[in-house]
Amino acid sequence: MDTQIAYYLIEEQLGKKSTQDGHISFVRLLADPRYCGISYVEKKEVRSLLKEDPQFWTYRPLSELMVRAAADDVRFLPYVFHKMMENLSEESLWRLAVRGSLCCRCFCISDNEYADWPAIPSIPEFLNVERDTLEDEILSILDVPPGKMGRVIGRKGSSILSIKESCKAEILISGSKGAPDKVFIIGPLKQVRKAEAMLRGRML
Repeated sequence: MDTQIAYYLIEEQLGKKSTQDGHISFVRLLADPRYCGISYVEKKEVRSLLKEDPQFWTYRPLSELMVRAAADDVRFLPYVFHKMMENLSEESLWRLAVRGSLCCRCFCISDNEYADWPAIPSIPEFLNVERDTLEDEILSILDVPPGKMGRVIGRKGSSILSIKESCKAEILISGSKGAPDKVFIIGPLKQVRKAEAMLRGRML
């Protein structure tokens, strides 16, 4: 389960808007009393050390602080998972499955259009909502011409953030961990097409 997606689905259920950058840090997530309500001091300390020395995690043997921080990055997750599952509605659970599946495709580019992947979960019959209000979500992959990614992103991400505010769609750029010349858009069909048009306009 993607905790980022689950967190913002719960926020949407409560009628809250997501933060401008669309992400919540692990430290903030653990500090939220709905999930853990604890202060993750070691993580803050490690982040400071990592800024001072980008090679921090390469040193051996691991220090006591490194071992604690690495363990804490995962040992809280089962508790967070159960608390989130308690708060997700049936509709949000479906959306979580859909968005999680689509996000996985962003980091595993396929030459056969994901023909050998499991199908994206369809709208379940048991959902007790007006079916006309539900929209299937899709993934669109835009190829960015050489030298144009800076225009797409904007200064300090300003262009991407502006488009996110205008469209109810998630926009992902894989950066150094994935294809550097692609932008991934996830959301309802109309909102994805709107985001595509705005992004193409930035590339001109």
